[in-house]
Amino acid sequence: MHKFWLERIKGKNLLICIGSSILLIGLQFCSGAWKTMQFFTSATVDITPYTQWLGSSDETNVGLLFYFVLPLLASLCGATIYNEDKARGYFYLVYSKMTTKRYFSTLISIVFCLSFLITSIVLALNLLLNFMVLPAYNPVEGLDVGLNFTYGNTFFPRFYYSHPLIYTGMYILLSGIFSGLFAMVTLTISLYVENFFVVISSVFFVQLVMTVIGFMTNNAIAPAHFLMARRDIASVSFVYVAVLYMVFFVTTLIFYVIGVRKNVIK
Repeated sequence: MHKFWLERIKGKNLLICIGSSILLIGLQFCSGAWKTMQFFTSATVDITPYTQWLGSSDETNVGLLFYFVLPLLASLCGATIYNEDKARGYFYLVYSKMTTKRYFSTLISIVFCLSFLITSIVLALNLLLNFMVLPAYNPVEGLDVGLNFTYGNTFFPRFYYSHPLIYTGMYILLSGIFSGLFAMVTLTISLYVENFFVVISSVFFVQLVMTVIGFMTNNAIAPAHFLMARRDIASVSFVYVAVLYMVFFVTTLIFYVIGVRKNVIK
């Protein structure tokens, strides 16, 4: 059974997802921490891995680009498996291996976990690269003037200064679970739409609209904004993020079940 699912997930889409993610974190590292360390001295204690990793550095716009295209990357992590199986006729082999119910319950779990793991691992790798070239100083609040960690545009800023590693891990975890949600939404859409490009780009365009609205209202309503530990948008709410996630998660599951029953199970 493991071999069966391994055959389902591996392919060029997964390689594109992994390759693009590694390319982006590599670009951010080279243009951020690697470049910054050349100016490091024993007195520059404000330069730390916590301020230079992809989720908090504003040295380049690669971090924002990563989170902006994250829905696209997540959608490539197996979210098109069902349409691909159906197009190739593989789906009908499922009946000889497992029940339809088990196929779709396993499929959505794998899609979520795969996207979660890839996003979490590449972000953790970016942080690790920063630790390899920068001293592991804890950020000092008094030296972070203008670094946007204390003025309502990040979650729990006091916790950032007292436990920066756990704080950074929280943001990596948050990015991972949203990446899993993006993949779930894409998979659900694939039950209703067969066009590959429409399926892959649907969540991305939703985020695009939310991003524009966020810039117009100066509120972090798009994941591309609130998944970053430091951002230009001034207003961010953890309650909003939690409610947004639960609404999309539950709604996705409901439409997934409906889609399986109406469009798949005859």
